[in-house]
Amino acid sequence: MAVFLQVITLFLLIFCGFFSAKGKLVDENGISTLNKIVLYFALPALTLYGLQKDASPELIHDLILVFFISLAIMILSGLIAYFLYRSEPNERRSVLTNLSMLSNSAYMGYPVVIATLGEDMLIYAVVFVGAFNLMCWTFGSFFFGGISAIQPKKLLTNPSLIAVLVGLVLFLTGWRLPGFINDALSMMGNVTTPLAMFVIGARLIDLRFAHLQDWKLLLACALRLIIFPAAVLLGCRLCGADSLVTGVSVVLAAMPMGGVTAVLAEKYGGDSAFASKCVAVSTVLSLITTPLWCMVV
Repeated sequence: MAVFLQVITLFLLIFCGFFSAKGKLVDENGISTLNKIVLYFALPALTLYGLQKDASPELIHDLILVFFISLAIMILSGLIAYFLYRSEPNERRSVLTNLSMLSNSAYMGYPVVIATLGEDMLIYAVVFVGAFNLMCWTFGSFFFGGISAIQPKKLLTNPSLIAVLVGLVLFLTGWRLPGFINDALSMMGNVTTPLAMFVIGARLIDLRFAHLQDWKLLLACALRLIIFPAAVLLGCRLCGADSLVTGVSVVLAAMPMGGVTAVLAEKYGGDSAFASKCVAVSTVLSLITTPLWCMVV
């Protein structure tokens, strides 16, 4: 029950964003600005602060395991979706494949992991999202535009990934940033949860009931929110993974579809409007599935 209430608290923040946008208290420019603050400042600060932990052989082993679990589920889910939607026009097939493969593991995943599993679990989430960034700008781009679309520059200039790399150096070497810098990182990182949830809610104002009548969209949501997280849970249990590794991996795999797919679709001529619709529907449905998965793990 405690986990359920913590997730509900996050969703109340989503509703604040929704009603603020609905009541025109914040416009598209305001939402975009808040989104940039989260992506370029709050998430990297939270990442860098969270990785300054004491390394141990057990922790390093678990983090490596989380990284490969993340890679495995994204590769497998992407391939499954690619063949499952092979009859779709290419502009929709690429969108559905990416949406099935890429969850909102950072933007929504970090707050959910912190709220339900504790701040100590953030380091696991950071490693999971590191794999996500790798997949996003390689496999994710490939499904839209082939080999020529893979974007190493995007990967290497991603603020969150840079924070991961710097944080891993601090983690592995035992070096620590000065206290006043860590205080600033902590303060900045603490706004991640409310701002991220607020922005997610504000993005839902264009959702319509008719969007729920597209069965292929609903199938993609079922894969993203139910089938793939269940596969991660089963795989972790079969390989005897630690309960913490299992919990973080399942929760992050159960996040709704990532908005980055709409960005890729816009860039490569995919159906970006359809992608945005899918993200909105899966986010709403996650209000039901996320608390359940958090209680399961």
